[in-house]
Amino acid sequence: MPNFNDAKLTSLYVSEEGAVQDIEDEAPNAPAGGKFRVTLEMVAGEGVLGEYDLITTCADLTETAAAPALNPAAPLNATSAHFQQVPWVHDGLHWVFNQSVTVAPPKVSGHVYRYTAALRNSNGQIVSLRQSEPFILLA
Repeated sequence: MPNFNDAKLTSLYVSEEGAVQDIEDEAPNAPAGGKFRVTLEMVAGEGVLGEYDLITTCADLTETAAAPALNPAAPLNATSAHFQQVPWVHDGLHWVFNQSVTVAPPKVSGHVYRYTAALRNSNGQIVSLRQSEPFILLA
C-alpha cells in the first residue's frame, strides 16, 4: 500500500471477456477470437487529492509499433480526473480504483501485444508506471 500522500498503479492485465475477474490470460480471446477485457488497478492514500491524468496505451510487439485501435476507453484513459471521486472507492485508509474496459481485437491474428499505463497528478508529485505481461490475440 502507498503512503498517506501517494498513489500507485498496482496491476494491469488482460483477460477473456466474461471470465472470472482478477485472472490474467496470455491469450484473452482464444479460441473464438472475440473481445477481451483490460483491467487496471490503482491505490491511493487517504491524503491524495486533486486532479490526475491516466494514459493507457497498447503496443504491437510483433510489429514494434503502436496499436492505437486497442487503446482502452475511459476510465482507463482520463485527463483531469479526480482522486477520491467515482470510480475510486474508499477502502479503510486508502482509495481503490479497479476498472475494466472491453476491447475489440484487431483483424490481424497472432500478434503479441503489451499495455502500458502512466499515472501522474497535476503537480507532478505522484508518478506511477505499469506494464502488462505480453499477450497474443487471435482474430
